[in-house]
Amino acid sequence: MAQASSDLTIEEGQGTRDDRIMKRVFLSPTVFVLLALSIFPLLWSLGISFTDIQRGGSTTARVEEATGETGTGFLGLDWSLSARNYDRLLHDSRLWIAARNTFIYVFLGVTIQYVIGLLLALVLNQQFRMRSLVRVIFLIPMMTTPVVVGYTGRMMFDSFKGPIADLLRHAEVWWAQVPVIGSDINLYVPWMTETKWARFTMVLMDSWQWIPFMMLILLAGMQAIPDDVYEAARVDGASSFQIFRRITFPMLLPLSATVILIRGLEIFKIIDVIVVTTGGGPGSATESLTMYIYKTALTFGNYGYAAAISFALLVLVVIFSTLFLGLIRRFIPRDQY
Repeated sequence: MAQASSDLTIEEGQGTRDDRIMKRVFLSPTVFVLLALSIFPLLWSLGISFTDIQRGGSTTARVEEATGETGTGFLGLDWSLSARNYDRLLHDSRLWIAARNTFIYVFLGVTIQYVIGLLLALVLNQQFRMRSLVRVIFLIPMMTTPVVVGYTGRMMFDSFKGPIADLLRHAEVWWAQVPVIGSDINLYVPWMTETKWARFTMVLMDSWQWIPFMMLILLAGMQAIPDDVYEAARVDGASSFQIFRRITFPMLLPLSATVILIRGLEIFKIIDVIVVTTGGGPGSATESLTMYIYKTALTFGNYGYAAAISFALLVLVVIFSTLFLGLIRRFIPRDQY
């Protein structure tokens, strides 16, 4: 009996060892593909960021004209390994403008999307007729492509021919008839031609597309809260606001932290809507870091500097994520997000 038990233990051990070997065999193609598609390009671009590789001579001239950099003519494959690109990051005023714009998009956009998404989720969590149809209608913007959102935004926010400008003109006429206000009111808004308004317009268009995402996730979280909890609160005489403040919002915190982090990381990469609407203008007022990288690499042909900016953006995203996760750990247990 003891021998049989020992044999069984050995067989189980051999089976476990065989299982581990088979797992490694089956996982090895996945690991190889991961290394080939993710790690190798990352390391390759890191190497590029330490070079001054550029496109042809004519493009190099445009780089010099646009950036004021002292050129070295056509470089071809003659890479010079140096940290010049990273030193240039610190003195590139256009890069700092793009970084400031990106932070505005991230913090303002995430705030607007979360607040409105939470309010919409609260409304759609109530019982009313045609609730399913209303949910589908709210989800339509999320299903469209960023290019469509950009072209729609260009039409909507046209300061002369757009429907929003038309509504503002009618409101201006109406307000002009109010004796207290008189005819001094001016509701003309330069949505895409004035710096501050143009940045805000980019935030509005991105929010229009992604508020449904926030709403959808938060609504799913609300519906996962047991009804018993709400019924017990109502029996204790809690008002709707108290139920939201003491039950709904705290129980949504782990989910809220997750969607805020996801959207924050996504907005760091915003480019589509900006390219379609303002092209980064007026000047470079609405240019994001991703768009600056795109122009540096594919318009100016300065691949080395574009790679350096990309890694700077990666560092920023890692810092943002780390700070955010460190902040929410103060309020939410680690195993809940």
